Amino acid sequence: MRQAAVWLYRALGAGVAMAIMEAFARFGHQELARVPFVTSIVLTLAAPDSQPAQPYAVIAGHLLSSLAGVIALLCLGPGDAASAVAVGLAALLMLALRALHPPAGIDGFLIAEFGLPLGWVVNPVLIGALLLAAFSRLWALGERRLPGYSARG
Repeated sequence: MRQAAVWLYRALGAGVAMAIMEAFARFGHQELARVPFVTSIVLTLAAPDSQPAQPYAVIAGHLLSSLAGVIALLCLGPGDAASAVAVGLAALLMLALRALHPPAGIDGFLIAEFGLPLGWVVNPVLIGALLLAAFSRLWALGERRLPGYSARG
């Protein structure tokens, strides 16, 4: 019974985070298809104790992937070749800096494929990663209030 309550709580958190992301995207006049956090939301809310869901991995992973996209875009111009290079470089950077957050690979892809402007790295990427990391940590604290919680899990 406890496990079902945890799953429902985490699924609710993912839904709430998604609704917040959609609202911020509308408010910030961002096309929802270009906001790179759907899979990050699922990972950070559904598996909050996993290494890729930790705030450092979420924030650094998204920034490193964006950097990879910018580098590929500058070197190759927008398109398929640049997006492939960006994703590979993003994986390398995240691994090298111990900031593996697989969903962040979409950032490099989007920047390089569509030639997104440098400002996109700040909004929505940096702002979104910071908000997601904070939200997921706060949501995880609420899990302690569920019936049957024990510090040992």
